[in-house]
Formats: sequence, structure tokens, C-alpha cells
Amino acid sequence: MIKPNRIYISNSQCLCIESIHTHTLEVSEMSNFANKKPHAVLIPYPVQGHINPLFKLAKLLHLRGFHITFVNTEYNHKRLLKSRGPNSLDGFTDFCFETIPDGLSPMEGHDGDVSQDILSLCKSIRKNFLHFFRELLARLDESAKSGLVPPVTCLVSDCYMSFTIQAAEEHALPILLYSPGSACSFLSVSHFRTLIDKGLIPLKGNNFLSFFLQFKHNMFLLIYTYV
Repeated sequence: MIKPNRIYISNSQCLCIESIHTHTLEVSEMSNFANKKPHAVLIPYPVQGHINPLFKLAKLLHLRGFHITFVNTEYNHKRLLKSRGPNSLDGFTDFCFETIPDGLSPMEGHDGDVSQDILSLCKSIRKNFLHFFRELLARLDESAKSGLVPPVTCLVSDCYMSFTIQAAEEHALPILLYSPGSACSFLSVSHFRTLIDKGLIPLKGNNFLSFFLQFKHNMFLLIYTYV
């Protein structure tokens, strides 16, 4: 199995889109698709603060000549259409929107225009999303064979959607992992496991208790997804 190239960038870093474009074309040439438009599949973590930054990156890549497939959950896609209008995403040239289920029941996911329960969403991402994403890539592969879209040449994933690494390995695709936060935030999260293993967190002592109770609630959600 060919392991994909992995590139990590954060929202605050300077995005060298030209170099990403060149790298993807090199992969396309090796796959005998040099005459095809490069096709990037982008999938954000399914909350608003993660969707918007990755959507901006998708538009930058589109301006550089990529065919874009932007993946939302069915729930968030419905919210997007409700907010912008039922025909707001029609007619985009080489910029397509696809959906996958989120694996939540209507009660867990709230069948309406509200934010979903983050802990339930985290659990479902770890349990269900790889299967749903595999099915989507299979559909895109069939569309490429029919000449409807260019073959997928790379994945661009929110760094908290780590199941996409396995999908990239299975399809021998390069993958770019994107952090919607600052570079400092990304570096901190990447060291959570080390801090836990060394016993540096949770913080010790009564002075830190009230602070840590709130910190633990917020950061556990990130740790749970990331590690």
C-alpha cells in the first residue's frame, strides 16, 4: 500500500497554493491523469467554525484551477440551504457539494436549525464517518469513470477528521490536514497526548480546580476527537 503524502497547515499560516497545485499535478502525472483538471475533495469538521475556513481554502484552490468537491453532513447542508436559499449552490462550475450522513438519530442531531450535541457528534465521527466517506469516494470514482468529473487527485481534510488518513491510504491519495485554528492552537492540541502521558494534565491542587472543570469540559471534546 502506498502511503499518501501528508501536509499540515493551520488557518494562520501563509497558504502557498501554487506549491499545493504543483504537487498535486505531479501526483496526477504519475497516475497518467496529467491531462485532467486536479480534483480535491475537502471535508471539514461538521461545525460552523470549521466549515467556514475550509470553504475559503476551497475557493482559493478553485481559483487555482482545481475541480472541488466540498463535503458537508446532510444536516449541515440542509442548514446551509435554509440559510442561503434552496438554489444558492446551483450552477457552480467545477465546484460541487456532496453530503454524507452524520450517524446521529433525529433526537441526538436535533431535527431543526440548531447546533448539534458535540459529544454525540465526536463519537459518531470516530464510529461511522470512515464508512460514509468510503462510500462517497466510491461514488466519485464511478463518476470519474463515466467522465462526469475528473478523477480525485487529493484529499483536504480538517485535522480533527483523522479517519480521512486511512481513506487516503486506501486510495493512494495525497492528503492535506488543515487546522482551522491558529498555528499555536494546533501545536498545543498535537501535544495533548504527551501532556496526559506525563501527568502534566489534569492540573493538580485546589487553586486550579474551578479553572480546570471548565477547561476539562471544553478541551476533552478536542482530545476525544484528535487522539
